Parts: sequence; structure tokens; C-alpha cells
Amino acid sequence: MSNTIQLTLLFPLVFAVLLLTLQWAMVSWANATALAAAQDAARITAALNSTTAPGNTAATTAADNGSLTSIHVTINRGATATTASVTGIALTVIPGFHHTITKTAQAPTQRITQS
Repeated sequence: MSNTIQLTLLFPLVFAVLLLTLQWAMVSWANATALAAAQDAARITAALNSTTAPGNTAATTAADNGSLTSIHVTINRGATATTASVTGIALTVIPGFHHTITKTAQAPTQRITQS
């Protein structure tokens, strides 16, 4: 085969591999961001005498690095455990590809107990 035909046949394949690699990187970045935001929210909300408001602020701030859109934070502060979930949509390189990311973190709720 001539070089022109080889290039015509291989270019779409190489381009598709490049786009898939970039999309994988965007999803990985979004996963790491959502997990870090959920961990921050759980840790801050679980502190002694804390509420969900500072945890929500911390999660929103941590998740606002450009890797996620439509960020939604859910925090549940219980008597013994605090759970935080961060949900968002990863950035898209491939048209029509929408990947929703949800990460959850849990921390023990700090409280004073009798010995």
C-alpha cells in the first residue's frame, strides 16, 4: 500500500485512541477530585460541635477545580459517623459521552463520651 492510503486508514484509529486516552484522563481527574472533596467534607463535618455548612463549603471549594460540572454535595452527620457524598459530571472530550461521578467518604463523628 502507498503511504497515503496507510495514513488515511490509520489516522482515524490513532485519533480515536488519543481521544479515548484524554477522556480516561478527564474521568480519572474527576474521580480523584470528587473523592478528595468528599473526604474534606466528612472530616470537617465530623469535628466536635461542627455542622454540615462548613463541610458543604469545603466540599464545594475542593470540587471546584474544573474537573467536575453540576456538583452536588450530600452530608449526613450522625451520632457516631459522618458520611459525605460528592456527585458531578466529568468533563467531556468525546461528544455524547457523559460520565457521572459519585464518591463517598466516612469519618467518625467526634463527641465527648464518659470513660
